[in-house]
Amino acid sequence: MTWNKIIGQNRVKKILQKAIIENKIPHAYCLWGQEGIGKDALAIEFARVVNCQSPVKTENGIEPCENCHSCRASALLQHRNIHLIFPMPTGKSGDTKKDSVLERLTEEQVEEYHEQVKLKSDNPYHKITITNANQIRIASVRELKKKLVLTSSGEGRVCVIVMRADEMTTEAANAFLKTLEEPHENVTILMTTSGKDTILPTILSRCQQIRCEPLNDKEISEALKERNNIAEHEASLISAFAQGSYTRAVEYLGEAMHEMRESAIDFLRSLLKKKMYRVEVMEHIEKFTKKHDRRDLEILLSMMLIWMRDVINLSKTGKTGKIINKDQSETIQKFVAGYPNKDYEKTVEVLEKSINQLRKNVAPQLVMIRTALDFRRLFLFS
Repeated sequence: MTWNKIIGQNRVKKILQKAIIENKIPHAYCLWGQEGIGKDALAIEFARVVNCQSPVKTENGIEPCENCHSCRASALLQHRNIHLIFPMPTGKSGDTKKDSVLERLTEEQVEEYHEQVKLKSDNPYHKITITNANQIRIASVRELKKKLVLTSSGEGRVCVIVMRADEMTTEAANAFLKTLEEPHENVTILMTTSGKDTILPTILSRCQQIRCEPLNDKEISEALKERNNIAEHEASLISAFAQGSYTRAVEYLGEAMHEMRESAIDFLRSLLKKKMYRVEVMEHIEKFTKKHDRRDLEILLSMMLIWMRDVINLSKTGKTGKIINKDQSETIQKFVAGYPNKDYEKTVEVLEKSINQLRKNVAPQLVMIRTALDFRRLFLFS
């Protein structure tokens, strides 16, 4: 992997490469931002560059050579200078005195650990997930401290990548703070987190904090086409409601997206009927709430949201070039013609509010009924 394999994040790439080139590397970074935007990928690439035996300076920065022994090892996340910390299981009872966290695990857990690291080396956007592992425990921090004490000042730079740093136990966080308070020469700690607000302020104060921005729709769409072999119209549709996260977009690939969109359009048609609409609308709502979970309902409402944004775009410009649902352009044109001079912007507010209510655990049926009533009011009674 090289920097250009990381989706977007050009500002952060420049910051990290500038620090390497100028040899002004802090002892700790905190890369923060929402999930699925490449924080781990940035940390891994930084570690690979500083450990490359023949890094290549380019017009825009500095890259690993990809040919030396160090690059080959770091590409597999097996470099002696690169240490990964992430949530791990508690391990077998009675083995708490063992130095190595891996030694405390069952054979199945160790196998799962190696599989997950392999997946991470193949795809830095992969989220490492091990069964019954939901916290970074003090054992991992203690093991790290021992490794750092034994670290010699050899070639390269020791990089400790702490993934999902917000998931440390209180005990682990306090021990980790002591590690930060006693920085080691030629060691950089790179924390990544999507929950910065839950990390101890004393830990954050000892890091250079860098915000990683949500990805834009174009960046996600291009990545889906190049990496996942997705057709352009489908990539545009998925990226529009991935909310800036490439991994969320990839999760949506397994969904019946077009079927979900048809359901959203059918629901919209039903609730805008002037007569004989009640039974049909309630049948839709009952079907949605029984068949789908909150995540699916959020996708459904997001489909309606994208549809209405296309309606707004077409009504303002009269052109279909910038709409997301390009294969539905004729239907959208008919919709605009059938409901002229309506407050389309208000429907966007309604849908955004409904999505937020779902996220706040408001009863799904209540959310859908309120959405239907608000749409009827905006389109038929205004």
